[in-house]
Amino acid sequence: MEELNDVKDLLPPEANVDDIKFEASDIVVYTNSKDFFLDHSDVIQDIVSKLKKRVEVRPSSKLFNKPEAAEEKLYDLIDERDNAEIDNVIFQPSLGKMIIRTHKPGSIIGKKGRGLQKIKEATLWAPQVERVPAISSKVVDRARELTVEDPEFRKKFLHDVGKKIRLDKSVGDEWIRVSALGGFRQVGRSCVLLQTEESNVLMDAGINPSAESGSKENYPFLNAPELDLQQLDAVVLSHAHMDHVGMIPYLYKMGYDGPLYCTKPTRDLMIMMCLDYIGLAHSENAKAPYDSSDIKKAVKRTITPDYGEVTDITPDMRLTLKNSGHIIGSALCHIHVGEGLHNLLYTGDYNYDQTEMLRPADTNFQRVETMITESTYGGRDDKQTPREESNKKFLSKVKQTLNKGGKVIVPVFAVGRSQEVLGLLADEMQRDYFDYNVYIDGMINDVNALHTAYPEFLSKKVQNKVNDEDSPFLMDNVKPIGSHHERKEVYEDDACIILTTSGSITGGPVMSYLQEEASNPDNTLIFVGYQFEGSLGRKIQEGTDKVNINGDKVDVNLSTYTVSGFSAHSDRQQIINFSKNLRSTPNKILTNHGEESKCFSLASSLHKILNIDTSAPQNLETIRLN
Repeated sequence: MEELNDVKDLLPPEANVDDIKFEASDIVVYTNSKDFFLDHSDVIQDIVSKLKKRVEVRPSSKLFNKPEAAEEKLYDLIDERDNAEIDNVIFQPSLGKMIIRTHKPGSIIGKKGRGLQKIKEATLWAPQVERVPAISSKVVDRARELTVEDPEFRKKFLHDVGKKIRLDKSVGDEWIRVSALGGFRQVGRSCVLLQTEESNVLMDAGINPSAESGSKENYPFLNAPELDLQQLDAVVLSHAHMDHVGMIPYLYKMGYDGPLYCTKPTRDLMIMMCLDYIGLAHSENAKAPYDSSDIKKAVKRTITPDYGEVTDITPDMRLTLKNSGHIIGSALCHIHVGEGLHNLLYTGDYNYDQTEMLRPADTNFQRVETMITESTYGGRDDKQTPREESNKKFLSKVKQTLNKGGKVIVPVFAVGRSQEVLGLLADEMQRDYFDYNVYIDGMINDVNALHTAYPEFLSKKVQNKVNDEDSPFLMDNVKPIGSHHERKEVYEDDACIILTTSGSITGGPVMSYLQEEASNPDNTLIFVGYQFEGSLGRKIQEGTDKVNINGDKVDVNLSTYTVSGFSAHSDRQQIINFSKNLRSTPNKILTNHGEESKCFSLASSLHKILNIDTSAPQNLETIRLN
């Protein structure tokens, strides 16, 4: 509590402090003074400069207006300006926050934040603005409601976290080790444990999509002797694909009660993906390893730093998340141990290339001693087709199929690949000749809705389109399919494009489309993503002419075509370029998230090119880093 006393001592008497609380790694001052609440920047800047901690000022319950009066004043202010299309206003008295959900955040915030300042002056609440998705989605609505539930619990939880993570600046030459609990020499069930004498941090906990549901191979090694959930200090989630996020709620079911760190889009996608996982298990008369209450536990304990924001997560670890270019909100996870003792970069999945939707992975890390890099396409012959060439190949095959009256089926992951393909097709839809329907099935429409809520995480090209009201997600030709009954419309369409999950054909609505359309030689199945070993997608890609779908033997007569350049992963050369272009070249690189031969091949090449220590650990191996 020493830091709270330091802040209190540095505050002037006129601050009229009601309370000071930790909010994870931040500090919040609750004031009874209207003047201090509205004008405190110089004082707080001086405190931040001295203590090197983020400090925020919020009103106490004795200061802010009653919610009804505050909302009325808010709408009076909005009426004086352009219509900001406010969806709803959520008050959190225990936190002194007023959350304004709107379709036009810029109208609320105003130039240089003047709009927010006027709201503060009129209501004496601390306003927080959230963008409402431009696409209606009950799934997104439910996910976002979970993020604001129980603010009283949230306040106490964040204060308790803050007390536990005060950084110990006297850390010496202690040991640091990582344990491979999943995703090493394989693709799936990613999970890494980082430990010091002081701290235990888990990075990712996913499922293996290609393994039989419920089997031991389906889950990471959470029973490893190195992992004690009761001693776990923090969980860091790189992104919300199921091979990284699928078992996060299970940690909370089994007794973990600490913080989960990820970006805001990753948090929301986690809710959607894990709820869908439960629903899919029920539809197959199976049982998921957790239920919705465990997802709720995770959300209530999630802390969402911005890209580039340094956050204390244990007494001797600081976390920085940066854009990884893989999917919306995906992050490279940099952990600084002690005071300069060691720096680890866990890449999760990343793409060192400009795409339709996202910027390339960030290389601006001041220090990296050890890097754990994915190796999905790290094999000697793994070379991505340049994006421009991939676009041409994809569109050529699409037009060829449509011109002869066939359907194009594109199995895609709901998050990432589907938006990349849709962005390319949106450009075509703006041309007069393209008047075909693009049907989207599975969770894709819900994920699209989430993209419209966080345009700041997207590429400049897409941000500009959204700002110009030319969003690729809102084209007239894009037709969401919400039920099995609505698929009849797709079957009856003469020539169309179907974007559908799952991306590796392991289940989901793509099975229905193949059952109905695979026997027609006029149709085309275009693979734009990685097909897991053992998946039905891999079998079709390798040329099988008959598949079993829902108990039926289905002839595969349609054309199959693979376009590699749409990958959300870096290829071998991009991984090498990323490693070379890091601001700080690592001393050691560990490879994971790749088939065994690719992990070894990439490790060998990085060793020769960078002249550093590299290895391809196996699951359950522990590596000391210092």
